[in-house]
Amino acid sequence: MTNYERHGSEDYWQEYYGQLEGAKITKFWMSDDDFPTFGLVHPKLGALVIEVSRDPEGNDSGFLFITDAKGEIKS
Repeated sequence: MTNYERHGSEDYWQEYYGQLEGAKITKFWMSDDDFPTFGLVHPKLGALVIEVSRDPEGNDSGFLFITDAKGEIKS
């Protein structure tokens, strides 16, 4: 069973991650626990922080793949 299956349906993930739509990344830093961390500003929700984790339990830091519109990975 994948994390996706354990932690919710597609609707759950759409609602959870969808709340980030419209937010602008304004800052990046590594947290004290070595998690990649982003500061955002959302027009309705205000200031937000994203920490990239391996899983929803926060067991370890994670990795984001950054690609262009064609899907080419940026290094």
